Amino acid sequence: MMHLVDDARQAWRWWSVHLAAVAGVAVAALVAQPEILTGLVAYVPTHWRPVASSLAGVLAFAAPTLARLLKQGGTANAQ
Repeated sequence: MMHLVDDARQAWRWWSVHLAAVAGVAVAALVAQPEILTGLVAYVPTHWRPVASSLAGVLAFAAPTLARLLKQGGTANAQ
């Protein structure tokens, strides 16, 4: 069951929110200029591209999730 945090005004201090913001900026940059992604892919050897894309997806999910699961201080994590 989902529960709201006690003090959502402290959300800007959470690492999970920081990582989600960075991910949002990265996606916005790639949508605005798709040639950035094409240039980055050129650096990855052809046989490593499936692995690299899988790792990028896992990292994009796991980093904010793990950051939110860790105790980050403040009153919002105390339950």
